Amino acid sequence: MHSAVNPYSASAKRKIAVASRSGMPITSGGRETPRASFGLTRGGTPRASGDPLVAANGEFNANNKQEVMQAIATLYNLFNAGQIDTRYVDQGNEVEARASRAARLEEAIADRTGQSWQALGEVIGDEIWQTLGREGFCRKTMLLKPLGKGETGRLRVRKKDVVSFFVTANPNVIASQVRQYYVYPPEFYIIANIIIEDKEIEQASGDLLDDKYQDGLEQILVREDNVWLRLAREAAPTSNDLFFFNTFTPTIFSEMRTSVARWGIPVTTAVLAFDLWNDIIADTEFSSWFDPVSKHEIVLEGSVGSILGVQLITDAFRHETLRVLSEGEVFFLGAPQTLGGITQRKELMTESINRYNQGKPERGWFMEQIEGMSLVNDRAVIRGQRI
Repeated sequence: MHSAVNPYSASAKRKIAVASRSGMPITSGGRETPRASFGLTRGGTPRASGDPLVAANGEFNANNKQEVMQAIATLYNLFNAGQIDTRYVDQGNEVEARASRAARLEEAIADRTGQSWQALGEVIGDEIWQTLGREGFCRKTMLLKPLGKGETGRLRVRKKDVVSFFVTANPNVIASQVRQYYVYPPEFYIIANIIIEDKEIEQASGDLLDDKYQDGLEQILVREDNVWLRLAREAAPTSNDLFFFNTFTPTIFSEMRTSVARWGIPVTTAVLAFDLWNDIIADTEFSSWFDPVSKHEIVLEGSVGSILGVQLITDAFRHETLRVLSEGEVFFLGAPQTLGGITQRKELMTESINRYNQGKPERGWFMEQIEGMSLVNDRAVIRGQRI
């Protein structure tokens, strides 16, 4: 008999950055730990440091803002080169953890009732749901309105429709008729249908859950962010001009921010492709404005810091199949209450399925969520693109 603790549960694992396939944390200080590199040598190569890129407390080893910005770029380069990864790694002995995962997978496969297989699918769904809120652009930048059974899906639109007058004599003014405006986003499904052949299941190791977690993210998170991206691209040129630039300079940053703020809208977020980060690092004026994020875990979730009170988020630290932004693309967005929202009709549901009755040796999980999404204020979004 195995322990009753589910090694796939959130309490039994944590998401960390690893330096290699062996699963060594980059905070371990071992030989596999990436080293910091700040500045360039005379030959143009990164100047290596004797210190680990990330200290044992999870913070970047850096002495100033410029070095933090360089450390973020180094982390991205390592991630993009496959030298580090973000995955769920069990605490404790990695060999024992892998054996435990493999044993649990074997139990789920052998359970003819399907309950253990369903439990594994629910864990995948829970992890995907948490990642949507932590890394999804739309859930970071828009309001979320959960709906009850039978509740009408609508978003309240705040309009200033009260007018005052200055009158010196014989006052007789027109009344301001106040009405409440609503937007009714059309609802849609986001569905994932994850199927695995029995042959693949029998050959699988304990890493199957991590693989299917990535597959589920690709089908759920990317679809939702693509809906958000299409809305943002369509709304951006309606009230604000598109910005085209060769280099992302502080002047471009300030002008884009001002273009939204001129409507009386607080600018809280900039969503940017990470290739613009090199422009930000290269300009010393950016470093004087920059408010860094020191924890590498937060950076790996897409939040790289803020400039002039504008939070910078990116999809650079997602796997390549999970990225949605085009190179050189940037959006400046107003606060969520000024931008738009999601009406959540049904949270992500996971159901175990098989195709044995169709004569196919396949099992897997079906995932479904129902929502509506609307970007109601085109003044609260502006788009820029490197040319």
